[in-house]
Amino acid sequence: MPRAIPIIGHLHLLGQYEVPYQAFKVISKTHGLIFRLKLGVVPAIVVNGLDNIKEVLFVKATDFDGRLNLSRYNDLFSGNRENSLAFCNFSNLQKLRREILQVHTFPRNFSSRFLKLDSIIHRELNQLKSNLKGDNPLPNFKVHLFQEMVRHYDSVFYEMNQGYASDFLPWLSYFQTKSHKKKLSLASKSIRAFVMEFLMNERIAKYNKKQTRGDNEEEDYVDSLLDSVHSSVDIDKVNMDLNTALFSLEDIVGGHTAISNFIMKTLGFLVNHPNVQAKIQEEVDAMTLNARPVTLADRKQMPYTEATILESIRMITSPIVPHVATQDSSIGGFEVQKDTMIFLNNYDLNMSPELWNNPDKFQPERFINTEGRIAKPEHFLPFSGGRRSCMGNKMVQLISFSTLASLLQSYDLNKLCGHNYKVRIGDLALPYETFQFEFKPRQCLNC
Repeated sequence: MPRAIPIIGHLHLLGQYEVPYQAFKVISKTHGLIFRLKLGVVPAIVVNGLDNIKEVLFVKATDFDGRLNLSRYNDLFSGNRENSLAFCNFSNLQKLRREILQVHTFPRNFSSRFLKLDSIIHRELNQLKSNLKGDNPLPNFKVHLFQEMVRHYDSVFYEMNQGYASDFLPWLSYFQTKSHKKKLSLASKSIRAFVMEFLMNERIAKYNKKQTRGDNEEEDYVDSLLDSVHSSVDIDKVNMDLNTALFSLEDIVGGHTAISNFIMKTLGFLVNHPNVQAKIQEEVDAMTLNARPVTLADRKQMPYTEATILESIRMITSPIVPHVATQDSSIGGFEVQKDTMIFLNNYDLNMSPELWNNPDKFQPERFINTEGRIAKPEHFLPFSGGRRSCMGNKMVQLISFSTLASLLQSYDLNKLCGHNYKVRIGDLALPYETFQFEFKPRQCLNC
């Protein structure tokens, strides 16, 4: 264990780097791939190396499937972080919520859900392009309510992705401003009000009246949640109440923030690399012949565009949410006590020169093999893995593909004078006011 300072422990070591996870690689050179840290009052273990990380995620997944009990996470989820999909401990209820969600966030290629998603994306992108042209402003119907909801989600997502000294020194929370906590509490309440008014009230009323879906109406996520709430089947002694269902819906609706943040950061990389833009446009033009829009069906025939998304994911290097040991165990022969916080150093998996050539450079080609197909190395684990893997990872890739390909089919992306386009790595979250770009129309047919 490195030398600690009284009270704060090793917190000072993390503050010396732009990305705190960079410290883990440096410390590992003198203390080994697995080492202990004391972060304030929280005992932690840092895990470096692919084999050790896979042991945590897959081999001993049931030993390390807990989450840290932070007071601010409880504040964000009505006093109980177990209401959250990402920050709850694993349980039979969590398993049920993941099973319900998986059907909708991992649509099989060319299934009805896949085609419906493609249709929705196409419609929304047409609206976006019309807005960029300035000839079709957003409809006025309660737009301000929607925009307000987006801002609330952004503030919650940004908060969840921050690290504070008070997370590890709880007594510091007494010095935090009450206005900050009040703002986050208001955001959570406003999101619930929006979800009830615009997504749930009418559906609940129909469900209570036993109004069935039409023959051509496929079950959506809200239907699945309501079916589970009213189900008489007690699976693994798990019952989902309406409040749990609402939190599940709010979580997945909030996934739009992660996707939009990722797309904005990817645009930041692209505006700094016009050569990558040009290659995507060449691929789009060859695929569509400038005669039709891009579809999700084109994705497998557009490896460079897909590789660009993977390279952006690698460069951003959003950290895997820390795990917590739920029982005494071991990692790589290293003893781990129950309730120890586990950091999995995926930053090193993504940025180590031992694993990647020129890791600091944005090079989508690294994900394309000699046969021109997508190839992801074993050490590329951006969405974690196992029972705590990210439930939105396919949605991120599908929606990002269509959005980026469609925008670059129609526009050249340029910088604006006086703006900074440095893309911060090690964190997915962006503040609400972020990058601004010039979208210059391309000279092409039917864009």
